[in-house]
Amino acid sequence: MSFLQVIKGNEEQKWDEIVRSFKIYDVNYLSGYAKAFELIGEGEPLLFYFDDGRTKAVNVVFKRDIALAEPFKEKLPLETWFDLSTPYGYGGFWIEGENYKTVNDTYEAYCKDNGFVSEFVRFNLFSGYQPYFTGLSETHMHNVVRNLDISLEDMLMDFENNVRRSIKKANKAGLRAEIDLMGKRLDDFLEIYYGTMERTGAKKSFFFPKVFFQKINEMEGNYFYIHVFYKEKVISTSLYLHETETCYAFLGGTNKDYFDLQPNYYLDYEAFKWAKNKGLKRIVLGGGYGNNDGIYRYKKSFAPNGLCDFYIGKKIYDEEKYRKLVEIRTQEDSFDKNTLFFPAYRG
Repeated sequence: MSFLQVIKGNEEQKWDEIVRSFKIYDVNYLSGYAKAFELIGEGEPLLFYFDDGRTKAVNVVFKRDIALAEPFKEKLPLETWFDLSTPYGYGGFWIEGENYKTVNDTYEAYCKDNGFVSEFVRFNLFSGYQPYFTGLSETHMHNVVRNLDISLEDMLMDFENNVRRSIKKANKAGLRAEIDLMGKRLDDFLEIYYGTMERTGAKKSFFFPKVFFQKINEMEGNYFYIHVFYKEKVISTSLYLHETETCYAFLGGTNKDYFDLQPNYYLDYEAFKWAKNKGLKRIVLGGGYGNNDGIYRYKKSFAPNGLCDFYIGKKIYDEEKYRKLVEIRTQEDSFDKNTLFFPAYRG
C-alpha cells in the first residue's frame, strides 16, 4: 500500500479538500494559486499528498518537461526527463505529524522512479520543514513579517518614524481605502500595477497577464484587493492573499503622480488593520530584489524586528542525467558553467 498520492491540477475539488483538511494550512498550497501559474507556463501543477494514518503532508510543485526548455529542444525526448519547482512564493512539504523521514524517503523514491532530475524549493516560512529537507538548503535574504497580534497603538509605535509621518500625511490629504473582496476593480489594479512594473524595470515574468489575476479572483475567501482613492481616483492598489492565520502582500503598485501623498504607506497600514480585524496573526511582506535594496528597506520600516530568514532548497535526484544536461549546455559559448543558478542546466 502506498501512502503517497499525486493529485493533478484538474482535480481542484479533491486538491483543496485535502489542503483544507489540515488544522492549519497555507494559501500557497491551494489549487487556484497553482493553476494561476500554470496559465503562464510554469508547468503542470501537482499536489503530493502523504498520509500513513499518523503523519500527513502536502507538497505543491510544478512538473516541468526539460525537453521543452529552449536549450534542449530537439536534443531530448519529450515526456522523459523532468524537474520540479515550487510555485513563486512559498512551498516545500507542509507536514502534520512527526514522521518526517518516511515522508522524505517516500517522496524521494517516487521522484527517482519517475524520471525527475532535480527539484528547486522556496521554503514556507512557517511550515518548519526546511531543517528536515534532505537536499542543500541555504539562505541569502530576509523576509519581513508584520506581527498583528498586538494593539494598533503598539503596532504604530513599532513602525519606523517615517511610516507614522507618512500615514499622518496621507490622512491629512483625505485619502481613503476600499477593500475589494471580488476583484471588481481589476482593471484599475492592472493599470497601476503594469505602470509600476514598467517604471521599476521589472523582469518580464512579473507582467502577469489578466487571466492570471482572474484565476486568483476565483479563490473566494482567500484574497482581497485594497485600493486607495484620492478624489475618487485609485492612486495605489495591492493584492493580498490569505488563509486563516497568515496573509501575504502579493502584488501591487502606486501611481507615480501621487507619491507625495504617501498612499503606499497608508495602503499597507489599512491592509494591516483589515487583516487584524479578520483575526489573522501575521502579514508576510516579503523581501526585495537584492540585499537591502529600497523595496526591502520600505518593507522593513513596518516591522524592524520582524525579520525571518528565507531559505531555498536544491535537490538532485539523478546525478548522471544532471551532469549530461550541464554538458549539453557547455556546448554553448554563452553558457556559464560556474553559474550559481539552480538547476545549472536552466541557467
